[in-house]
Formats: sequence, structure tokens, C-alpha cells
Amino acid sequence: IRKVNELQQNATAMATAFEKGDPNVDLAEVMVELQKASVSFTAMVEVRNKLLTAYQDVMNMQV
Repeated sequence: IRKVNELQQNATAMATAFEKGDPNVDLAEVMVELQKASVSFTAMVEVRNKLLTAYQDVMNMQV
């Protein structure tokens, strides 16, 4: 979760720097960072969903 948060914050910071006209920030780099953040967030949500489904399956098992 921390890594995903770090990627999100980094992407946001780069996008903000680009919007402010920072000459050291390239649009392509910003887009790559935004995509990495998006993919990592989506993967984290999918893992959470799988864990939740597995937990629900275990809880619904009859003993």
C-alpha cells in the first residue's frame, strides 16, 4: 500500500511540476509515471478483491 501511495504521490508531483512549466520534466515521463501509478493501484484493488472473495468463501464454508 505504501509503494502504491508513493507512486501516486510521485506521479502527482511530476504532473504538477509539468503544469507549472518545469523544463526538467518531460511530458512522456509524466505520462509513464501516471500509468505506473494507475496500474499499481488497479493491481492493488484486484488483490484486495481476491482476498475478500477468498475470505467470504472461507466464512461461508460449512463445518
